[in-house]
Amino acid sequence: MREPSDIVDGNWDPVCPNTGEKNEPIPTPESAVQHCNSIYAITKKNQEEMVMNVGKTYNIPVVALRYFNVYGPRQSLSNPYTGVVAIFMSRIKNDHPPVVYEDGLQTRDFISVHDVARANILAMEKDEANYEVFNVGTGIPMQIKSIAEILAELYGKDIQPEITSQFRKGDVRHCYSDNTKIRGKLGFEPQVSFEDGMKELIEWSKTVSSEDKFDTAEAELKVKNIISG
Repeated sequence: MREPSDIVDGNWDPVCPNTGEKNEPIPTPESAVQHCNSIYAITKKNQEEMVMNVGKTYNIPVVALRYFNVYGPRQSLSNPYTGVVAIFMSRIKNDHPPVVYEDGLQTRDFISVHDVARANILAMEKDEANYEVFNVGTGIPMQIKSIAEILAELYGKDIQPEITSQFRKGDVRHCYSDNTKIRGKLGFEPQVSFEDGMKELIEWSKTVSSEDKFDTAEAELKVKNIISG
């Protein structure tokens, strides 16, 4: 984890404490130590451990699926927790630049809800999944800046993201999945490309009633309040 004191002169990437050299990002395997830096993370970790404990104690086949950044039709477009994609979409549709923290080169793993559904079904159908923990992601790191640029292009708007060079306490620089395990044990393969998934999401968003759509100003105020505590 990075602390505000570690961020000097826009040096966003974590460095080796011994050599001072920039660390190269690698995908996160299921075996990685879980450093919880929020109540949200703590509750997810506790729930996973409780499910595994109860399942093994009473011989109930259980599976823990760790979803990365899920997007797709029927997701909420009206709350600040819905994710960066919905926030960016709302700003671009209203001719406002997407607001990007740091330098925009931080990465996340975005996976379509269609692929998530396939992973769920495989976990239910295959005995190889019993009592296992699986990452559910594409394994492809996407830069946050590039997401804003792709969405602007799909909307046909000449809008560039606003790079704030601001740091949000608790944010990690890179987070994307190592999905070797779910590929090997369950035969899972992501099928929806990010661009195709965004096209589908944009088309679906046009069918959503106005009261369900994202209120950019209200959501950004809530996010700021959450960050500031």
